[in-house]
Amino acid sequence: MLKYSEFIEKVNNAGFWTPYANYIDQEVFTFSCDGINTKGQAYLGDPETDTEIWKYRVLQEHTLACGHFFNGKSGGYIAPRFYSVFIDAFRPHMTMEERYEAGKLGAYEMKVWEFICKSNEPQGFSEIRKHFGFKGSKDLPKTRKLESALKNLQMTFDLALCSNGTDIRYDKVDNLTPPEWLNMNKRMEHEEAIEIIYKQAEKISNPEDTKKAFKGSLKLYT
Repeated sequence: MLKYSEFIEKVNNAGFWTPYANYIDQEVFTFSCDGINTKGQAYLGDPETDTEIWKYRVLQEHTLACGHFFNGKSGGYIAPRFYSVFIDAFRPHMTMEERYEAGKLGAYEMKVWEFICKSNEPQGFSEIRKHFGFKGSKDLPKTRKLESALKNLQMTFDLALCSNGTDIRYDKVDNLTPPEWLNMNKRMEHEEAIEIIYKQAEKISNPEDTKKAFKGSLKLYT
């Protein structure tokens, strides 16, 4: 059974893990991190083998980035050495205000961003929903739009997840990213960063499967 430290090592070697890819290293990449997997490693309560706990651990320990990076699906992981490459590949150069004025950013995304910036500290989903005034089933459609906005802002690497070990919270990427992660690579243009990510995908997986994971971010970037 795969252990937490082994999982960290394998993702670091791979560079990133997407829920879409058919990875070469089948020992680590044949299971889903959102439920019972092929190795039976989920919801057992052991922090060394429970994949549900792993996402809290990596965020708290700053070992990997974890979030809805790949088309909004949960369970995506990025190794520190690749994190700045993903930022350069998928974070638009325009400011949030410019993106909103140009129609490239939705109202929910803009309101969430403004709330996070104003609060100047990580916010949980319940706090964000409360700020918007959403309650109960009558506001379910609005709540789903809010969830979508939070995922979109992760795909553009504006917001990131953090954890205290039990709760998942949202904050600006620039507030949460360890400085050393940003110094592992030179800053680069979008095209160069995309090429590096695609080349890595060819080394570790079926590249066509992996490229599917970037469609959402690319759409939001353009």
